Amino acid sequence: MHRGPANPEHPHQPNEIEDGSPAPTSRTGRRNIARNYRSSDNVRVFQLPQPTICPHCAAPLFHKETKNLCCKLGKVILPAIPVPPQLLALYTDQTTRGRHFRQNIRAYNHVFSFTSMGVTLDETLPAFNQGLYTFRAHGAIYHKIGSLLPTPGNRPRFLQMFIYDTEHETSHRLAENNGLDTEILNEIKDILDTHNPYVKTFRQIAQHTQLQSCQLLIRERPSTDRQYILPTASQVAAVLVGAEDFAESTDRDIKVIL
Repeated sequence: MHRGPANPEHPHQPNEIEDGSPAPTSRTGRRNIARNYRSSDNVRVFQLPQPTICPHCAAPLFHKETKNLCCKLGKVILPAIPVPPQLLALYTDQTTRGRHFRQNIRAYNHVFSFTSMGVTLDETLPAFNQGLYTFRAHGAIYHKIGSLLPTPGNRPRFLQMFIYDTEHETSHRLAENNGLDTEILNEIKDILDTHNPYVKTFRQIAQHTQLQSCQLLIRERPSTDRQYILPTASQVAAVLVGAEDFAESTDRDIKVIL
C-alpha cells in the first residue's frame, strides 16, 4: 500500500529541502541556511544599462532616473565641504590612539550630537536572538531637540552642552561615556568650533548671558511634505502677536521666543 505524505501542504520529508539535499538539523546549521541556499529554478538574467552621469553635479543615475532627481537640472548647488586635516588624521592614524577613535566612533558621534533620536522599536525580529543584530524601526524616526537649558539639578545633554556651562563641556561628555579619551574629545570640540557653522551659531547663543526665557520649538510633523524652497536670506525675523501664549499656536513649523 502506498503511503502518502502526512501533510499534503508539505510533501517533502522533514530531513530534505526542495532540491533534495539534506536539511540542516542543528541550530547552527539552520542559521547558515540562507548562505548555502541553492535554487533549481531557471531565472532569466536581466542586466540594466550602465548608469548615466549628470552633467551638472556628476551624480550617477540608474536606468530610468532623471536628472531632475539629483540636482533639479543644476538648480540645486551644494558647495563641497573640505575635510578638516585634524579629522582626517584621526581617521588615518594607525597608532593605538587612532584605532581607539575608530573603534568607538559611534560613541564619539553620540556625545557631540545636537539632538536625541525618537523611534518606536519593533522588537519582534530581534527577540529571536539569532544571527546579526537587527535594528528595526516601526513608523517614522524623529530627531528631537529639547530646551536650550537643562532642567534644575540635571547636567546638560546634547545641544545644551554647546551652550550651557561650556567650561565643563568635556567633563559632561565624559559623564555620558567615561571610556572616551579626553584629548580626542577636546580635539573634536576644536574641530567643530572651527569648521562647523551650526556649532558657531549655537556658541553665539551662549554669549548672551542675560537671556531670561528662550525656547526653540520644532514641530515633528510639518504640514506640507517635501518642501524644497531654497533660502533667500541668512537671517529671519518675525513679529509674533501673543507670543507669550506660544503653546496655543500650532500653525508654525519653527518658532523661537527670546
